[in-house]
Parts: sequence; C-alpha cells; structure tokens
Amino acid sequence: MLPKIDAVIKIGGSAVTNKSEKETLKPGPLQKAAECIRQCHDSGITCVVVHGAGSFGHHHAREFKINKGLPIALSGKDRREKILGYSLTRQSVQKLNQVLVNALLELGVPAIAFSPGDSWLLQQRELVRGPTETVGRLLKHGFVPVLHGDLCMDDILGFSILSGDTVIKKLCSSFDVKRVVFLTDVCGIYDRPPSEPDAQFLPSICVRADGTVTAGIKTSQSQNDVTGGILLKLNTAFDIVKQSEGRCPVFVCAVDSSDAPVVISTSDVDSRNVHCTKISMLT
Repeated sequence: MLPKIDAVIKIGGSAVTNKSEKETLKPGPLQKAAECIRQCHDSGITCVVVHGAGSFGHHHAREFKINKGLPIALSGKDRREKILGYSLTRQSVQKLNQVLVNALLELGVPAIAFSPGDSWLLQQRELVRGPTETVGRLLKHGFVPVLHGDLCMDDILGFSILSGDTVIKKLCSSFDVKRVVFLTDVCGIYDRPPSEPDAQFLPSICVRADGTVTAGIKTSQSQNDVTGGILLKLNTAFDIVKQSEGRCPVFVCAVDSSDAPVVISTSDVDSRNVHCTKISMLT
C-alpha cells in the first residue's frame, strides 16, 4: 500500500517572487503561503510542499542556457563557464528553498529542505530516477518536506532542468495523494491570460478518460520561464487527474486567498463555495 499524503502543495514561483527581477521576493505572499501551510499542519494535514524557482533560478538558467545541457564537445573556457552557470543556478534555487523553509520554521512548522538535484536523475530531460523513500521517512516522523524545481544530472545531456511540476507528478505516482493544490498569483484558471479583456474565470475543469478536457484554454508564458509556464502546469494537473482515475483532484487558487487553507485541508471542496478552480474527472 502506498503511503498517504493529504495534500501536495505547489507554491508557484510567480506567486512569491517577482520573475522580472533576479532573486526578488514578494515578502507578503511568501508569508501568506507559509501561514497557510502552518494552519494546515496544525490541523493534522499530512502535506508535502513543492515550490517553483521564480526569479531564483530562471534568470541564471536563461543566461547560461542551462536547459541545453553540457555538450560533450564543449571544452576550455566555454565548458568552465557552463559548469559555473549550473552551480550558480542551483545555488539560486536553493536560496529560495531556504527562505521558505526558514519562514515555516519561524511559524513552528517542522520543515525540511529536500533538493531533488542531489539524487534524482534525468535522461534527455525525462525523469528516470526519482527516489522518494526519504520523503516517506520524513512524513512518517511528522516532518514537512519542502522540495523544488531543480537542476539534475542527465545521462544524455550532462545536466538539465527538472521542473517542480514533474516533481509533483512523481510524488503522485509514489504516494496515495488525496489532492494537489497550486497556490498561484491569480485566483484560478481563466480561459485565456487574465490580463486579456473578457477573460473568463473557470471554476471547474473536467478531464475526460482520454485526457482531453471540457474547457478551451488559451495560455501564455513569461519570457523568463524556462520550464514550460502555465501550459506545463495545466498538463501536469490533467495528467494527475487522469492517472489517478479521478481519485486525486487538483485545485488552483491564489496564494493570498483566505480560501487556500480550506482548499488544502478539506477533502471534498465545492468550487462554488470557495474561490478556486477545481480540476477533476468527468463523471
């Protein structure tokens, strides 16, 4: 039997950092996220936190073209610069991880940093080894593991980027996850970027058995996002719902919403009563 997780909580990089400015926090939303997790932990919710890199990591990754890997033919100064870029990118992501862990610790949450880049392995950007045994042991003893998008060794490319959304999919395949909650900088999913005129909020999205969905959604991506933007997040959500055959719904809500703790801690959320988007199986 798979170990149980009540909620996997994804804190979006855009929600707690200013992606347009390198290594710049949004202190208010970050504190809101930490407080939300505290409330859930204090109420007995077993949770794992995963956060995006936001402005911690994406700028370095773009500058050093990290997602192109480490070409075998690269040598001399170019190779040294690429390796330095890898180190700087990982250090930047771990800075944000430590900030979030510290915020949780200050609230009395027994958070433990867990960086996938230390042991997870990719092959041509696809995850081939994602050992989660340590996550299970931490949960067993009452800790709150805090994972993140990271840089990992890649058997083909030398190294490449592992997105936080892929981390979530791995957790959902390794544990009995009751729900996944994305805390973002907007209140849920819209049929187009919410900055566009006439964007319509979608309180619910249903996933069919073949993986298609009942809503038409137009997406966009930040120029500083090197991991796929909102499209990858949506596809991750749809895959989780499909692979769990509807047992694990996905919710998207604003990080600073008073409804966020309710969405995380309540098994059967009615999206008509809380302001969020619920992604579930079409029945």
